[in-house]
Amino acid sequence: MMATWLFHFAEHGNKRLLYKVPRMKFAWLLTLFVATTFAHAGLAQADTPAFDRPGIAFSTQTLPAGSMAWEQGLPDVVHNDDQGTQFTLYSADTRIRVGLTSYLELQIANALYNRLRTRTAGETTTDHGAGDLSLALKLAMPSPTQSISWALLGNIALTSGKEPFTNDTQQYSLAASASMHLDDTHAVGLYVGATRAGKDNTYTLSPNFSFPLSASLGGYVEAGYTFGDHIDKNEVAGGGLAWMASDRLQLDVYALHGLTARSTDVQAGFGVSMYFP
Repeated sequence: MMATWLFHFAEHGNKRLLYKVPRMKFAWLLTLFVATTFAHAGLAQADTPAFDRPGIAFSTQTLPAGSMAWEQGLPDVVHNDDQGTQFTLYSADTRIRVGLTSYLELQIANALYNRLRTRTAGETTTDHGAGDLSLALKLAMPSPTQSISWALLGNIALTSGKEPFTNDTQQYSLAASASMHLDDTHAVGLYVGATRAGKDNTYTLSPNFSFPLSASLGGYVEAGYTFGDHIDKNEVAGGGLAWMASDRLQLDVYALHGLTARSTDVQAGFGVSMYFP
């Protein structure tokens, strides 16, 4: 039940970038994609697979062939105070997941709306818009034991967004998420990811521990460490809750706090995820 993405502020040369915030003009593509998926969804009932929200890591499960999941931030928020300049970013992140086979799924992600508030030297500016469309394939990998599962996620983020919510160049990333069940309800996990943008590489490591609080409520704690070329190191820690409001509907809340002065101060959000078998 962990998300793929970690929002962070980073220096890229002399330009400050906001990573992974995608574009409004692709809204029609998402609408068409969802409608097509509904039309071809299978009628067979199945247990709800784990969602990728919330958190830094993503679930090691893929969706059954012909099924779909919609995961929505309501919103996700990033706040950072960097040498007297304050940034607050609100993003309505949308992720559509579609099962292609029993071990492979397609993902389309797009933050159709972003609001960035910047305050410096007593002046406040506000930017609105959408960012870069993201396409990904998730592959569930074979495991030698039932207690361990892992998956790979390959992603491309297009330079299709509006300033300042777009990147200078296309980003390519490959990440692995692994989980080991300690018993029927508790698990430890590890996320490892690498992103290539132009000639620069960025890496993220994130361990996590998940546990139940009731039959329908689960919690987790996690830490994240991001480093790479031309960016400040980012160290965060926090956790979240995920509540299964019904067999196919999950509500979540999460928060991460920066551990050092150079780290992003706060990342948090609310979200909803729904499964369509």
